[in-house]
Amino acid sequence: MYVDMETILLVDDEPGVLAGQQNLLALNGYTAIRTAETIEAARTLLAEEPIALILLDLTLQHGSGITLLEEVQHRFPGTVVIVVTGAADIATAVSCMRKGAYDFLVKGTDTGRLPSTVKNALEHRRVLAENALLREAFTDPAPRSPAAFTEFLTQDEHVRRLFLYLEAVAALSDPILVTGETGVGKELVARGIHAQSGRTGLFVPVNLGGVDDHAFTDTLFGHRKGAFTGADARWDGLVAQAAEGTLFFDEIGEMPVESQARLLRLLDTGEYMPLGLDTPVYSRARIICATNRDLSTAVADGTFRRDLYYRIATHHVAIPPLRDRPGDIHLIATDTVRREGERLGRDGADLPDAILTAFTRLPLPGNVRELKQIILRGLISGSWDGVETEHEAGEAPGGDVPDGDASGGDPPPTGAPGVTFGDTLPTPELLVDLLLLEANRRHPHSRTAAASAISLSPQAFANRWKRMEERGRVPRSNCDS
Repeated sequence: MYVDMETILLVDDEPGVLAGQQNLLALNGYTAIRTAETIEAARTLLAEEPIALILLDLTLQHGSGITLLEEVQHRFPGTVVIVVTGAADIATAVSCMRKGAYDFLVKGTDTGRLPSTVKNALEHRRVLAENALLREAFTDPAPRSPAAFTEFLTQDEHVRRLFLYLEAVAALSDPILVTGETGVGKELVARGIHAQSGRTGLFVPVNLGGVDDHAFTDTLFGHRKGAFTGADARWDGLVAQAAEGTLFFDEIGEMPVESQARLLRLLDTGEYMPLGLDTPVYSRARIICATNRDLSTAVADGTFRRDLYYRIATHHVAIPPLRDRPGDIHLIATDTVRREGERLGRDGADLPDAILTAFTRLPLPGNVRELKQIILRGLISGSWDGVETEHEAGEAPGGDVPDGDASGGDPPPTGAPGVTFGDTLPTPELLVDLLLLEANRRHPHSRTAAASAISLSPQAFANRWKRMEERGRVPRSNCDS
């Protein structure tokens, strides 16, 4: 069974046959179905919307199915045709395959083969389309729609080639796996893929870090009223919210093993079961996954299912760390100073050349997120002193500060060990935000640990982080693992 975004056209002059075919396909998850009883009606539908596959009866009362097959091959070469024939006309069906039909079914005897034949035909179509797109992508000098990845600031040639590849596969329904270190911008890449996909639904991000199996099932698949204690109202789940859109699973490597089977079923069949419901629901959402873990190692040690890994990695791109893109460090740093300077009321703020050079020597394990936090702290404190010495001493940015002032200013005031203020004091709101950012930097893989480090509950931490996003204090990519 395979649920697909693409539309299927059934052409037959017998209404009962059309109804039977449509019901059988719907039971197998195909809901985008159109029907036509004449060639003229079929031509009208072909002109009105893209048709992925046609199930075509060869013996129509008002015209020949072979005529329509030849027209489709000429005018709509991307549409796959399966012909339907009587037992006495198999030779004709074979002739149609020579004319370009994908396969044929015999009326009355091959009904059970219909879903699997349609699935195979659509898969064949996707492979051909993907190959054509990839050939085009690797011969194009630049993306056809560069605006989709504008938020990901880069001038790195390797990253730009990755964007060309992603542009080529964005319109397909296959899963995509995006890997890279913490803070490298994986969610920005996923949002760019969604923008390129042409999908009309929402982009729905889901962070799987620390989510147990029950929370996974309820959050994603939803529940019906009364499904369990406390289920006072119906909740449709995030999969339903992403209908016709994209589901982005961040930190896929942290998913419990029990939940992995449920996700595999969703990927393989498009179906899922809300809690309290005994019939499956079908999803048409595209799935993109991201992780900073080496999933091949997780597969080897048994913490990640091998079949799920191969399924989500149908297309796999690895985003290089920022330290391997020194030109991007200058680009991102300059842009961050401009944006944050405007937001903090310090228009015209600038980075000394020495500081820009120092940034390129930092290890930056937190990548773009870490670089932006260093710059934010520098703008708030009004001083860039200590950027080099802090890291040359092996200290992570924002880490524990040794006795005295690492920035070269006055010693910290009594009662605030390890905290240094510049000439301009931050507001209490900014101090709280910086505390959250620092806790997140120290514990990027666990929201629970980050919350515990500053004596907050995970829910309180999440609420405060959300308010920071709403105020524009952190970009959404800061939630990227």
